[in-house]
Amino acid sequence: MKFELNKDVLTIYLEGEFNSSNAEQIGQEIDKIVNKEKFNKLVMDLAKVSYISSAGLRVFLKLKQRYDNYSIINASLEVYDVFQMTGFTNMMDIKKALRKVDVSHAEVIGEGFFSTVYRLDKDTIVKVFNRTSDADQIQRELRLAKEAFVLGVPTAISFDIVQAGDKLGVMFEMLDCASLKNVLLEDKKHYQENLKKYAMLLKKINTTECLNPEIPDIKKLYFKKLEEIKKHLEDKYYQKAKKLLESIPDRKTFVHGDCHFKNIMVQNGEFLLIDMDTLSVGHPIFELAAIYAPYCAFNEDEPGNSVKFFGIKDEDAKNLYNTVLDLYFGKDIKEGKDKIRLLSYIHMVWWNRVNEPNNNVRLEGCRSRLYELLDKYNDLDIGI
Repeated sequence: MKFELNKDVLTIYLEGEFNSSNAEQIGQEIDKIVNKEKFNKLVMDLAKVSYISSAGLRVFLKLKQRYDNYSIINASLEVYDVFQMTGFTNMMDIKKALRKVDVSHAEVIGEGFFSTVYRLDKDTIVKVFNRTSDADQIQRELRLAKEAFVLGVPTAISFDIVQAGDKLGVMFEMLDCASLKNVLLEDKKHYQENLKKYAMLLKKINTTECLNPEIPDIKKLYFKKLEEIKKHLEDKYYQKAKKLLESIPDRKTFVHGDCHFKNIMVQNGEFLLIDMDTLSVGHPIFELAAIYAPYCAFNEDEPGNSVKFFGIKDEDAKNLYNTVLDLYFGKDIKEGKDKIRLLSYIHMVWWNRVNEPNNNVRLEGCRSRLYELLDKYNDLDIGI
């Protein structure tokens, strides 16, 4: 029986069938290993186990009774189903083996800073994470998506986490769709109608109440961002920004947090969200500040960014943003747009320091515009 001790994690690799004829022997071999090695966590790797009986389950149960820090990984779908039907998944940490998919020749239908979306076939798309390698973090995003879906937010529900080369992804099936970006670019006849649907989707998100304590409060997240950039701000502006953040009313309605048109799929005229890792609750101003960043703020110090990121001209991206905002409010809110920009620049200064710390041009540009707006306004009231 193969095993590996990596730092304080002992991993034991099992193979073949685990049934009544060999369960006792396998249990004894496992005991020899665990009694000899010193470790803090025990992991059973079942990647090569094809079958498990009740006798095998009893071996795993005894191990769970002996070790608190204990998990089972790489269980095949068939083996995982046995664990699930017998209630073992409620008693211990058990993870399925990830389904492997090949996206090397797949059509790219959406691409962003953190992920790329591929179409595998007519009804199947895969969202591959470029900067996330933590399956637990992805699983958290899936839980957030299901929470939003249950509460009526139109969200594409994924079926599984998959392995795409050396990256992790999420599989969406029964989803014959196109990105809103492509729909807007290709269907000029219904452009205005689709922008109105976009604005109404934002309103639907921002008026759906959620009391689940697992969903983070975006206002608290912004306070954390502000603290992280404190040393990059003059104290009087830091204090003013803090005061304005405090003045924003608390709400328990959803904020998507990254609802640009590449994160929305269109299926038979219905808009569906596919990227939910930034889901939170809070005031709608945070939503609108979040979409100002990709459509407008990044272009202000890096002309042509919209062409690289969205495939459209900077001016077109800005016009799209302003039109959606006018449709969202039912009117042009000039002062409100300034206040939304102010909040967005807090995020932009933070984003720049975390993701592009050497981009001093963007840092100086966003900071100077933030200072200008902080001098101009004493509240962030946008009328909602």
